[in-house]
Amino acid sequence: MQHPRGTLLWDAGLGDKLAALPDGEEPVPGSRFRVSATLVSQLSKLGLKPSDVDFVSFSHLHADHAGNAPAFASSTWLVNAAELAWALGTPTPMGVDPRLVRGHAKDKTVSITLDHDVFGDGSVRILKTPGHTPGHQVLMVRLPRTGPVILSGDLFHARENFDKSLVPPFNVSRSETLASIDRVHRLMRNTGARLVVQHEPGDIQTLPAFPAYLE
Repeated sequence: MQHPRGTLLWDAGLGDKLAALPDGEEPVPGSRFRVSATLVSQLSKLGLKPSDVDFVSFSHLHADHAGNAPAFASSTWLVNAAELAWALGTPTPMGVDPRLVRGHAKDKTVSITLDHDVFGDGSVRILKTPGHTPGHQVLMVRLPRTGPVILSGDLFHARENFDKSLVPPFNVSRSETLASIDRVHRLMRNTGARLVVQHEPGDIQTLPAFPAYLE
């Protein structure tokens, strides 16, 4: 998201190092991670380098959403406090690589506990939606032409999760997940927001082909 007051990167994806592995890697049985286009190369198509990104925030800190976090050492991270404490806790939670998020400079870290208005004008808001992980968040942006858009993180893994309020068994809290799902449903009813489920191929295919974007 590019704003007159800065550039925000939402989620850092799988690590670019996976692009060098033709078959990717299988961190857990049944899940294979591959990278066909690195994040750095995609940023370059927008005329950006990692050092040009002013703010980085994460829906949550599973490795498939924080894989390139170390590349943004000069950026200000907007991090949910409960999420960071959980990711750095012992034992290490499944799906987390604490090396990706440990040691970011304190003066470059903004600790979030509730919702957060990134630029102070309501155009880009990080919204607290715990349940998948303790500090999970979604992003709501208000675009000039498209209007409000909500990026789901992993609150929903598929449209079926959204349509039927289904909760995966690996979420840390079923009750918090259901409350967060209800919150997003209400936001969509009240604002007419468009939802983009980040792991749903059908949702991604409805977006303009990169490097084009919603306006």
